[in-house]
Amino acid sequence: MPEQALTNATGHKLEGEIAVVRELTMEDKILDYEKVLVTKLSGEVKEALRKLNVSESIILGITTIELAELIPDTNTGRLRKIESLPFQTR
Repeated sequence: MPEQALTNATGHKLEGEIAVVRELTMEDKILDYEKVLVTKLSGEVKEALRKLNVSESIILGITTIELAELIPDTNTGRLRKIESLPFQTR
């Protein structure tokens, strides 16, 4: 698979290969067949994650978090459960 890249919110560029995870569990929600970027994180990125007291082995994007019916609560620094909105087609 070709190399892919993304730039995170702090401006760090991450490069790697796309992989598909069969099952990803966030809180009590199971997500099937989620795409992930397999990459080696630099020491600088790992240190930034450690300072935030979060895992240095995985970074989840906001769309993945929203699929699990969660949103980041900036007041508490934690994820908050939301009610999902059903989509209707005509």
